[in-house]
Amino acid sequence: MDKETDLRSNRKSIRELTSGARQVLQEPIFRILQAGSVLSETQLETLLIDLVVEDGYGTHITYEDKASIRSGTGTRTKGVSRGAFNRTLKQARRNITSCFYTMLLLTYLGLFELTIFRPFEEVATRIGDYRRIREILAGKSELTKEDLESIKVTERAITSILEELSSSLALKTDISRKRSSE
Repeated sequence: MDKETDLRSNRKSIRELTSGARQVLQEPIFRILQAGSVLSETQLETLLIDLVVEDGYGTHITYEDKASIRSGTGTRTKGVSRGAFNRTLKQARRNITSCFYTMLLLTYLGLFELTIFRPFEEVATRIGDYRRIREILAGKSELTKEDLESIKVTERAITSILEELSSSLALKTDISRKRSSE
């Protein structure tokens, strides 16, 4: 196989890996989580390409190749410049780090008790279950009513927990919480 054919074959398998990552961007639970996060959809797509695609491919992928497979806007239908990809990746990493520091700062200041993290553990477990169900069902050629119901029940449970977690009561004073519950 010549170098050009090998390169085309590699790009095709990289694109196949990205299609799975892009499917995640369309899932309902992803949409809810992304809407409440500090990461834009572009930042999340860039992060997925940087981490998930390279790990799935099993070897290093250049940033130029990663940039070429990210969804573009404007005149390009696919891909962005390497510089744009790297800037977006840097923004995503900075936003994630800021989230961690914000949660820890609020805990340090006593605005969050350590028990506030327990519901996050619960929803993380349920999201893990949801992902496993989706992976199992993705291998099926046809889904039964029970399969579809299983997905919907899990999605509703996760949505309910997320709504509870995003309740404004979490950032209210003890006096305000007591008044709200009366």
